[in-house]
Amino acid sequence: MLRSTVWVYVLLPVVVSACIIGAMVKIQWVDGAEWRERANHRVEMLRVDPAQRGTIYSGDGKILATTVPVCDLYLDMATWVKKDKHGQPVLDRRGAAIIDGPIPDSAFYNSLDSVCRTLHRVVPDRPVSYFRDKLLNARRSSRPNRCFLVQRGIPYSAWMDICQYKGWSRGVLKTVRYEEGERSVLRQERAHVYGNMGKNVIGFKNSNSSDTYTGLEGFYDEKLRGTDGLYRYRRLTRGVWLQDGGGDLSDWGEELTLDSVSKQQRVDGVDIISSIDTRYQDVAETSLRRQLMRYGATSGCAVLMEVATGYILACSSLVLDTQSHTYVESVDNNVACSDLYEPGSIFKPVFLTALFNDKQVPLDTARRVRVGRKVFSQYSGEISDDDDRVDTVSVKRALAVSSNVGMCELAWHYYRDRRSDLEQQVRRVLPYEPLMLDLKTNEPRGTVNRLQSDRGFLNFCYGYNSNVTVLQMLTFYNAIAGGGRMMKPLFCKAVGRDGDYRAVPPVVLNKSICSPETAKQIREMMEEVVQHGTGSNIKNNIYGIAGKTGTSSVYDARAKSYIPDCFYASFAGFFPSEHPKYSCIVVVKNVRAHGRQAAAPVFKNIADCVVSMDKELSHIRFPEVGDSASVSRRPVAVQHRDYPSGQMPDCKGLTVRQAVALLEARGLKVRFDGYGRVRSQSPRAGAVVQRNQQVVIHLQ
Repeated sequence: MLRSTVWVYVLLPVVVSACIIGAMVKIQWVDGAEWRERANHRVEMLRVDPAQRGTIYSGDGKILATTVPVCDLYLDMATWVKKDKHGQPVLDRRGAAIIDGPIPDSAFYNSLDSVCRTLHRVVPDRPVSYFRDKLLNARRSSRPNRCFLVQRGIPYSAWMDICQYKGWSRGVLKTVRYEEGERSVLRQERAHVYGNMGKNVIGFKNSNSSDTYTGLEGFYDEKLRGTDGLYRYRRLTRGVWLQDGGGDLSDWGEELTLDSVSKQQRVDGVDIISSIDTRYQDVAETSLRRQLMRYGATSGCAVLMEVATGYILACSSLVLDTQSHTYVESVDNNVACSDLYEPGSIFKPVFLTALFNDKQVPLDTARRVRVGRKVFSQYSGEISDDDDRVDTVSVKRALAVSSNVGMCELAWHYYRDRRSDLEQQVRRVLPYEPLMLDLKTNEPRGTVNRLQSDRGFLNFCYGYNSNVTVLQMLTFYNAIAGGGRMMKPLFCKAVGRDGDYRAVPPVVLNKSICSPETAKQIREMMEEVVQHGTGSNIKNNIYGIAGKTGTSSVYDARAKSYIPDCFYASFAGFFPSEHPKYSCIVVVKNVRAHGRQAAAPVFKNIADCVVSMDKELSHIRFPEVGDSASVSRRPVAVQHRDYPSGQMPDCKGLTVRQAVALLEARGLKVRFDGYGRVRSQSPRAGAVVQRNQQVVIHLQ
């Protein structure tokens, strides 16, 4: 028994030692790589240095969207009684224990009002009292929160101001711990300088993903995003990190010192110069919103395009927000680019162009056609015009008065037995296929319904039984203005960085959708529409407008019928018609009004402002207020009181061109709304102004 016990005491240390040696060998040589990797994860890490997202500029040099640093304000609200070296509470002059913490009591209450005013300045929707109550309640809580969220997304400058208040620096958290690890309170956010204006073009951030965008932001996302930098950090001791070979200290605070070695160089994103002109965009949006409110529309859009290049200079898509009862650009509804609709009478120039292109159709504008009302077959039913008095007029006059019967008579005569030929001719001049826009948007393909039935075939001739987007229709009108050359709509003019930009050249979709002679004939017919037809309410003797009014009933897909007295009102055309430089389309949806009433005035407002601001059209001068419609060819001299430099001049009575020239000469930035002459201004005349200050003038 004794001998067995001795052997146990002798062999047990040997077995244990062998196990230990075996484990050491296994750890060192068998599993060594795995354990060394785990150790490195605890003492080394790679952190990302986010690339700066590129800026989007307007065509006139203004910033539309840029990246700004914002912070989430978290405070450590922990408190404890301050004690001396003997562990006894330290008392103040009144004999009360001094409360200490990351933010001592004295510092907290001394700067509380200043902090609350700073927060109210950057979050004006929240009063000072809201932030004061919130901080006081958190401070007095029986279980103080060591990671108390005060406000998300405040500007970095305001966050730094709060850090600099005496005694607050240690209590403002620089990082916050989440389940996936620590995250900095500092982040980059996209700021739109002009708010909601033109946001469908610039781009929304998708709600279902924090990292994807629509519009220009989405289309050029890879270029705007850049490449993040990667940096290696090694932990020297608890809370202190150092690079492998030394380096510069970072500015993340006293408790956490970070140094970095670049593993992947950060490359910031490039900048985008869009084709949008903020002056024209503001005019289009203001005029469109006023008309939408007047007629109670659900949505609408206005698009301005440069004839020679296809650059989109203004694109406003407004939708009624049922909560705020205002018209805004909506991420869910890009009216100009994504919505299909039956265009109505603005389709008639497309139909006539197709007829002129067909060599089997000996058509000229003087041909006589019937207007008023007519029954073409036992299956077609009666086709009638707004003015149903039966008469015969020229094709040119039929377009001017927007006769449905006149268009149907041409179609019935030439294409009754070859309806597919008509569809093919129309598809050659109107781009039903997606335009492949340089925007991230849901761009649909236009459709033509079957033309077998007599009624469907005749409806097609005046803008029904076919669906297109607003931008597809504008592309056709722009081609007619350009003599038959169809340009692709473009929203971006250049891409680059630090002054080194690569231009985005114009793209020709079709060198000739029709002959120059045909384009001239269509242009003259559309000039007749404005001079003596349905668009006569916007004619003027200052510059020429060629265009076409359009009205189409709204189709209810659920009821499978058209809604009574509910229309798409539209106007499309170009100006100056003598030498077209701009094309434009306006569509107002779900109104009880025709294109002449609801859409044409918006077109006229946009055209007036564009012509008055375009220096290349300076030969076109608007008459004085109270003058006749004749144009004065002499420079307009306006008497106004002269104010010294540094004061706001009196702009009342000036034209928009004169007011802008006067104000920009003094180094001021100008925004305006309306059209005509200056009615009021802000600041008032004589007020002190500084260089680069933004001023607003209201025209009427």
